[in-house]
Amino acid sequence: MLRAIMLTLSSLCIALALQRMPLAETTAIAFIAPTLVALFAGLVLGEKISLFNWTALLCGFVGVLIITRPGTGLDVVGVLFAVTAAIAGATYQLLSRLLAPTEKAITLLFYTALIGAFIFCFAAPWFWDGKIPDSMELALLISTGITGGLGHYFFTLAFRYAPASVLAPITYLQLIMASFLGWLIFDSIPDQFSILGMAVIVFSGLIIIIGPKLRTFNRR
Repeated sequence: MLRAIMLTLSSLCIALALQRMPLAETTAIAFIAPTLVALFAGLVLGEKISLFNWTALLCGFVGVLIITRPGTGLDVVGVLFAVTAAIAGATYQLLSRLLAPTEKAITLLFYTALIGAFIFCFAAPWFWDGKIPDSMELALLISTGITGGLGHYFFTLAFRYAPASVLAPITYLQLIMASFLGWLIFDSIPDQFSILGMAVIVFSGLIIIIGPKLRTFNRR
């Protein structure tokens, strides 16, 4: 249930951040989550925290600072929502790794959907303005539910076979897609500093992958 609450909180904060900031920048800030996973996996899951993990954490935060530097015009509240989404998302991923070996993926997905539906249905009377989605909006909402559900199902399965610190950086593919779709659909192109910040955040994830391989190579 805690895992489901964390995912619900992350989803809510991402939606609130997207109301205030472009897609690519919002996704980039939220993507400090994989770096947080790599750090806290040692504290929560007993996975070893190496110098590479600490370096990755520092690089991740530097990337966020580059994106949110003063003068960018990014909404401060939106940035706070994106950071909160990252923290909640990291907690969700850690709990997924903790529960995956003993619980079926479909069970975890069921509770995630159940708790999320309960929370948002309870909140709906206070926030719904009475507008009924048209056919296009309804199709988009249904497609979001299907693709999101499949994504979380396969992501949960992945935690059964690999450490959280290894899986987390793979999700950086989403950052690439968010930047592409932001340009294609919303005609929103990140500036050069935002692109640099994204590159630094991605680099922080790559450090986590490359680090263990370098240590293995040196021992040989």
